[in-house]
Amino acid sequence: MSHFITLLSEDHRRVEDLFKQYEETGDAQVALQVCLELSVHAMVEEEMLYGLYSAKVDNAGAAEARGEHQEAKDLILQLEGMDTGSDAFASTMARLKESVYHHIDEEEHQMFPKMLEKLPETSEILGQEMVARRVEIEAQLRGDRAVGMAPSTTSQKPTNSPGSGW
Repeated sequence: MSHFITLLSEDHRRVEDLFKQYEETGDAQVALQVCLELSVHAMVEEEMLYGLYSAKVDNAGAAEARGEHQEAKDLILQLEGMDTGSDAFASTMARLKESVYHHIDEEEHQMFPKMLEKLPETSEILGQEMVARRVEIEAQLRGDRAVGMAPSTTSQKPTNSPGSGW
């Protein structure tokens, strides 16, 4: 069984490791892997976490998180149109890292604890559903990128209900 916080925190550590690897090597493939990981992670959170968080815990916090995701998506879209060896690419990667690290800190120190406090019974169920959805999204995005498509830049709109089964 997977707890949603464990799953999302593992994503955070994986992306932090990839950013470090990119900084050490400048490898464009590592940068593209960062973008893929962030795209998958963002879609899972937007589809499965933020609506619930907005409806049951903190609407303003959910809106802020969505805005931070949009910032990251915009930077990823810029990166995908750049020469990977350019100074602009490296500086955009640095901006992406700064934005993502800020977002990770807020999620892990504010959002996740609030979720556990308000909705302790959802942790395991949400985690299990996230694992399955993550696999689907990653397969879809890998397929899209194989034919040269950028990840979706569509943010989830706020919902009035937490979704099915909640």
